[in-house]
Amino acid sequence: MLYIDNKFASILGSRLRNFKQKNDYLWNYSCPVCGDSSKNKLKARGYIYRKGSDLFVRCHNCNYGSNLGSLIKYVDAKLYDEYVLERYKGGASKHNAHKDVAAILPEETPEVFLEDAILEGLARLDTLDITHPAVKYLIKRKIPKQYWNLLYFAPRFKKFTNSVTPKFQEPLEGDHPRMIIPFFNLAGKCFAYQGRAYGDEQPKYYTIKVDETQEKIYGLDRVDYSKRIYVVEGPIDSLFLPNAIAVSGASFDTPTIRQLLTNATIVMDNEPR
Repeated sequence: MLYIDNKFASILGSRLRNFKQKNDYLWNYSCPVCGDSSKNKLKARGYIYRKGSDLFVRCHNCNYGSNLGSLIKYVDAKLYDEYVLERYKGGASKHNAHKDVAAILPEETPEVFLEDAILEGLARLDTLDITHPAVKYLIKRKIPKQYWNLLYFAPRFKKFTNSVTPKFQEPLEGDHPRMIIPFFNLAGKCFAYQGRAYGDEQPKYYTIKVDETQEKIYGLDRVDYSKRIYVVEGPIDSLFLPNAIAVSGASFDTPTIRQLLTNATIVMDNEPR
C-alpha cells in the first residue's frame, strides 16, 4: 500500500505547518501533536518516513510516533475515512484496511539516511580492508561490527574540518588522521562530528558542531523511545549498549535528556569526580 500512503502523505501535507518533502520517502513538518513549538513557528521536528511497504511518523520533539494513518486520523477525520476506504479498495482486508496504532513508535526504528554532503570524500570504515589501521583499531576496541558503517576515516583531519566549516580554520601543520564519528538527526543530516585520534595526538577527541542549534547528543537517529534508553558519556561507549545515546562529554542535564528521564538510565563514566 506504499503508493496509497505516498499519495495521502502529500495530501496531509497541506494541513501541516512547514511541510516539506526531503526525498522520495521522507517528509518533514511541524508536529501538530506538540505544536512544535509555541516560541518558534519555523521549528519542524516531525518526520514521515518509509519502513518496508508502509509509512510511519515520528516527532523528534515530543516523541510521538505512529503509522501514517494514525496521524491522518489525528489531523483530519474525514481525510482518514477516505484513506481507509482507498486502502480497502487497494486490496487490504476489510478488517485491516488500516490498523490503528496508538501514539507509540513502531517496533522497528526508521532507516538512517546517511547521504550527507559533509561526509563526501571520507571512507566508511566497514568498506576498508581489515589490514587498515582504522579497522585494526575497531577490532582492538571490540566495537560491534554492525556499527562499523556509522564510522568514517579522515586521512587529514584538519584539512577535512577546514573544508566543512569556516569556524575552525586551523593551520595544516601537524595534520594527522582521525576516526570520524558523525552525529545525525532523524532525517540523516550530520549536524556535528567527533574526531578520535589514533596516535598520541592531543586532544584525543575533537567535537565539531556544524549546526549550533542542535544539542550535542549522539545516537538520537537510532533510538527506540518505546524501550529503555541508556545514556552514556561517549559515543563509542554507546555502541556497546542496547538502545543507547551519548552526551559526548556534555552535561546530562539538557532539555532532551530531561524529557527522557522517565524511561532512561544514566550510566556515568567510572571516574573519581
